[in-house]
Amino acid sequence: DRPPGPRSHLAAGFDGLREAGRRVRRPGLTFATVDHNVPTDGRPIDEFSLSGQQLKALETNCREFGVPLFGYQQSGQGIVHVIGPQLGLTLPGLTLVCGDSHTSTHGAFGALAFGIGTTEVEHVLATQTLRTPGKPKSLGIEVSGRLQRGVTAKDVILAVIRKLGASGGTGFVAEYYGETIASLPMHARMTICNMSIEMGARAGMIAPDDVTFAYIAEGDRPYAPQGEELERWISEWRLLRTDSPDAFDRRESLEAGSLQPQVSWGTTPAMTADVTGSVPEPADKSEERALMYMDLRPGTPMQDIPVNVVFIGSCTNSRIEDLRDAARLAEGKASGERSAGARSARQSAGSGAGRARGTRSRVSRGWL
Repeated sequence: DRPPGPRSHLAAGFDGLREAGRRVRRPGLTFATVDHNVPTDGRPIDEFSLSGQQLKALETNCREFGVPLFGYQQSGQGIVHVIGPQLGLTLPGLTLVCGDSHTSTHGAFGALAFGIGTTEVEHVLATQTLRTPGKPKSLGIEVSGRLQRGVTAKDVILAVIRKLGASGGTGFVAEYYGETIASLPMHARMTICNMSIEMGARAGMIAPDDVTFAYIAEGDRPYAPQGEELERWISEWRLLRTDSPDAFDRRESLEAGSLQPQVSWGTTPAMTADVTGSVPEPADKSEERALMYMDLRPGTPMQDIPVNVVFIGSCTNSRIEDLRDAARLAEGKASGERSAGARSARQSAGSGAGRARGTRSRVSRGWL
């Protein structure tokens, strides 16, 4: 339905179209943005030779093929998985593809969203279709319990990945449901779906509900339906849910009521431990290599590991809501404590709009 695309993947796709003498099949349903390889502090892009070349190539390609572009420092520009929902491009029931593995983020709206490779990007641009190897199996993940103070959606999905493993979702599309999921705001749901790929899943989804519809209706979302049209769509979107958990090919569950904040000790999101726990004994060669790389020893309490650098950003946690949460923690208001031993902290807003909102509020103090 809508193939949003970041920088280099679209560039290669456009080159293929040009060589074959083809046009973009549905330019009005294709959107481009510059995201991960541009500065977020407002510096001129010309200061970065490679990024500057990629940006100019993308601008040229979008003009030639008639594709809307959210260019550097233009309104709407940002990380594709942040601006899609922010602008109302991401809606329930859509099929979305992008040359980025974390496209599963958009599944938080009840969309089928997944990453594709460069060759597939070219195929979608030329045909507005995509051939898949068959219908993936469904994995239902029920999350129950009320989250304790200080536990976030990031902890939930890390606990799921820790339980299932880095390849536990391979061959499946995951759907998250249960009382915990229903209680989460949209930015938290996006975090969970974003990291579905980290357990090998093709995509992650959450059925749309009143929380979803309220998010779509609020603020300035120029690509989302409005008024009576939105109400008509909502009546259709309410049907986009799995009829019964028995319909899933496989079911897993997580009791999150007693969940603690999760801390990674290794080199994959599956290698995590409770914040009050310790570095575990390695279970296999990959964990041995991870401990060597991280220079950690089994039995070391997680809270004894010094924090050198704190980074908050990327497509998982760089929305304005994430920045506000981080600001509250930095001020010591949420936990009553400050991070001990952190030498520096860096935060990067995921969109120009998020940065602008942050600079107008207390989020900017010491952060942006």
